[in-house]
Amino acid sequence: MTIAEDWVADALEAIQLPRRMRLRLTRNGLTVVPVTQAHLTTQRRILAQIETGLPGWVPVGEFSVLPPREGYQPEPDASALPEDKFDASKSKFPEDLLPFVVEVVSPESAGRDYNTKPEHYALRGIPVYLIVDVLAASWTLLTQPENGAYQCTQSGPFGKEIEIPVADQTLVLDSSQFMRV
Repeated sequence: MTIAEDWVADALEAIQLPRRMRLRLTRNGLTVVPVTQAHLTTQRRILAQIETGLPGWVPVGEFSVLPPREGYQPEPDASALPEDKFDASKSKFPEDLLPFVVEVVSPESAGRDYNTKPEHYALRGIPVYLIVDVLAASWTLLTQPENGAYQCTQSGPFGKEIEIPVADQTLVLDSSQFMRV
């Protein structure tokens, strides 16, 4: 990371915004974007399902993935960490501890969630990437990362169960609980 990238990352962390807003650095500069209630509700429901459906694991949300790569540090909406590796004082977690990541699509993030983030997560070796699209009431599950791309894709409408392999378990998410915009 360059000195300028380091400075921008530190500055972004220092800016205080309401929880319903996100700050994005794009080619056009800094942009404040709203987070919909459908996004927040769906994220909460996913975290709750992880908590009850994945013994030995702790749900995590609102975190950054370490290390930064090419000046980018993704911030997935949800994942899980093994109980013995979880540190409640941390907000950044190493990529090798994440068995999956979940991104809930917002109007401003659809392009990144479908086109940019799959490559970032696959290059990091994160085994499973789940895209939950509250705009289209559908989900896409990407698995088997290889050479910067996921090799397998499954999709379905809200209402179908989503099976995510996690170590020696299978997390089953009930997508009928997800909210649509």
